[in-house]
Amino acid sequence: MKGLLKNNFYGITDSLKVVALLLIVLGAVLALLGDASMVGIFPFMPAPLLAVLSLSCLRRESASRWCRYKLTLPVRRSDIVKSQYISHALCSASGAVAAAIFLAVTVAIHGNIYFYYGFRDALTLIMGGLILSLLMGAAAYPLCYIWGAERMEIILIIALTAAIAVVFGLSLLLNVMLGDAIVSDILYYISLLAITVVTAAVYIGSCFAAAAIYERKEY
Repeated sequence: MKGLLKNNFYGITDSLKVVALLLIVLGAVLALLGDASMVGIFPFMPAPLLAVLSLSCLRRESASRWCRYKLTLPVRRSDIVKSQYISHALCSASGAVAAAIFLAVTVAIHGNIYFYYGFRDALTLIMGGLILSLLMGAAAYPLCYIWGAERMEIILIIALTAAIAVVFGLSLLLNVMLGDAIVSDILYYISLLAITVVTAAVYIGSCFAAAAIYERKEY
């Protein structure tokens, strides 16, 4: 498994440098300007961008035939799939951490003039990007094994659309359930935990589904 994870990391190293530089520049601009609109948008960027890098690794492996060579190695197909899901989760988590760092720096410089409810508003933005990127992976990986990584562009569009739809649907459901009631901190964190648990369950279920599809895949 460690070898597979290292291979996944090496596969995105070059692109990671470019994306990391882009995020650092955007984060620096956010911290310097302290623009409220950027504060509302930037936290949703790092995790999905790094998630796309993780997914694009499949495209490169397909083009280089590495995906077929891996099947000759003494590893199970299910482990190959698990390594990709773990890599995707690590990339997503790294993006969320990056978003949190730049938000913290921005607030430290300009003061908390952005979040009416304080910490929980900032957490909503950070977790929103993380949940979005995990749901993208949950939708994309099974499709990659069904259609092939050659159609990655179409798969990414479908995955992003599906992820946004799920996030919007969960948010709408919670709003309907809560109604006009004042959302206390405890109720808020319970709701956020519920959404996180649902996301994790979908992601893990997707991993098992992708592994089952990959087991039957013929090359």
